[in-house]
Amino acid sequence: MSKIYPFYPTRKTQCLDGLWNFSWLGTVETDTVTPYTPTSLEPATVPGVFDTAARRCNARGVAVYQRDVTCGPGWQRLEIGGLGLYGRVFWDETVLGECTGPYTPYSFDFETTAGCHVLTIVVDNRFSEERPTLMHPFADFYAFGGIYRSVMLSDLPERRIERVVVRTPDIKTGCVDLFVHTAGFTDGKHDFEISFDTGDAQTYQLNISADMAEISLHVPNFQVWSPDSPALHTVTVAADGDAAVERFGIRIVAVEGEQILLNGKPVRLLGVNRHESHPQFGPLAHPQLMLEDVMLAQDLGANFIRCVHYTQDPLFLDICDRAGILVWEESLGWGNPKEDAAHPLLRRAAIDDTVTMVQRNINHPIVLFWGFLNEGASDTQEMRALYSAITTAIRAVDPTRLVTFASNRGTRDICFEFADVISVNMYPGWIDSEWNTPCNDLVKPRIDEFVKWASEGTRTGKPLLMSEIGACGIYGMHDSGRAQWTEEFQADFLEEACNAVLNNPRFAGIALWQFFDTRSFVHVGHIRTKPFGMNLAGLLDAYRRPKLAYAKIREIFKRHGAISQTEKPTTIPAVGKHLRSNLRSDI
Repeated sequence: MSKIYPFYPTRKTQCLDGLWNFSWLGTVETDTVTPYTPTSLEPATVPGVFDTAARRCNARGVAVYQRDVTCGPGWQRLEIGGLGLYGRVFWDETVLGECTGPYTPYSFDFETTAGCHVLTIVVDNRFSEERPTLMHPFADFYAFGGIYRSVMLSDLPERRIERVVVRTPDIKTGCVDLFVHTAGFTDGKHDFEISFDTGDAQTYQLNISADMAEISLHVPNFQVWSPDSPALHTVTVAADGDAAVERFGIRIVAVEGEQILLNGKPVRLLGVNRHESHPQFGPLAHPQLMLEDVMLAQDLGANFIRCVHYTQDPLFLDICDRAGILVWEESLGWGNPKEDAAHPLLRRAAIDDTVTMVQRNINHPIVLFWGFLNEGASDTQEMRALYSAITTAIRAVDPTRLVTFASNRGTRDICFEFADVISVNMYPGWIDSEWNTPCNDLVKPRIDEFVKWASEGTRTGKPLLMSEIGACGIYGMHDSGRAQWTEEFQADFLEEACNAVLNNPRFAGIALWQFFDTRSFVHVGHIRTKPFGMNLAGLLDAYRRPKLAYAKIREIFKRHGAISQTEKPTTIPAVGKHLRSNLRSDI
């Protein structure tokens, strides 16, 4: 697999991806399943999901993934990049723990003996009141069953470097602040070897207190990261035989009044919302598919991707780092009601999953925004308390980035004060339509009405972002009357929406809903709103074939110009230009 940062060059690491033994148990109780339960075995891939295959398409139930693993004695760390919706993990007969949130990465540290062992992961993709999650049946993206991302096993040194967080406060001198998180070291002074890029290591004596040491250093021959020039650096920190390698970019993110600043200069965001979704592979994002999605975004003229509605595959963020595509990274949530905020387990999960996302992706220079709980009940006092707690937790981990959340509560929202950027999801003329008014005639008046409200009171002086707006169009469906659900209707609607947003100086940018069609809920709820069980609002269909709207948005985005670190807009780089110039052997 591709190398993902951080990585640990001195540790023995096994990627456990590939063919596993698989057993479908259906509607049994998850708590009764043990490593000995499977009676009939078949092959399955990891990563892989069981509910996109023809024999179990859209099935909900319990499945068992199992394989042999050989390792040495001592402490090990098992990492599961994400699964859904619930998982229980066994090492031989011992329960290592549970994965209680879909898409969220989990790791388990344990001690074992040398030799061959059996790793068992029990997966249940049913919605359960006994095991509630932040994912609900009504969420407008499909809740897949299986192991979404890679499974890794690593030797775990007794004294080790867990992470190196890199903050970049100074783009003029290249001075960076390193926060070295350790485990197993005693408090006090210890020698560390630190090097940047391919340079020689230097020895520094750092003081460890509560498993962390800090130092500020200048990066030799540094370059500033920007979308026009996505220069990346690495730092290697080693001590007592262990080492961690992190990659970062030197840049500064801030707000000034109603503008978003990157490296001290205003940016205008032209973007799309992107799920990890494919008709055959579900949430599995193959490296080539991720790369081609980024190249398509560049061809569209986009400089920004809102990653919805869960933590994304880290390789996708690595690719965006190299391509110069700015990102909104978001923890799990969709339409969460106020009851979730009052539920102790879900309240804790909303905070913990968000903090895990921030900690995992903190060194990616592309991340402008940390987001959470898309379209939650932010017009209620219960959610107000939770939103306050989440934003406080984010800023405690990372005070350098902007915090926001996508709201569909309009002028009823009572949580915008916690956000650095006001982000709004609106569908005037599509979801919000009228019998006697043509759809497109509703778009600009409704947007202008919200802009007026967002420019009053405590909301004055904050950047405003259209985080979702769009309409559906079925690929290949055409009509001379430009009726709803046709490609013509969708293209007309998006042109009207883009003009209403991008011609209004109050907006710092837009993220269109959505990049490509994605699987939604099936056989439940308001099925008439989801033809074929799909959200069909993509500029591309699910196989990335362009609709008429793609060409129209490409024309609009090119006209408005991509992000530039100069006052004069520049042309978007050629497709893949930055990716090719930054490719190294470590990808």
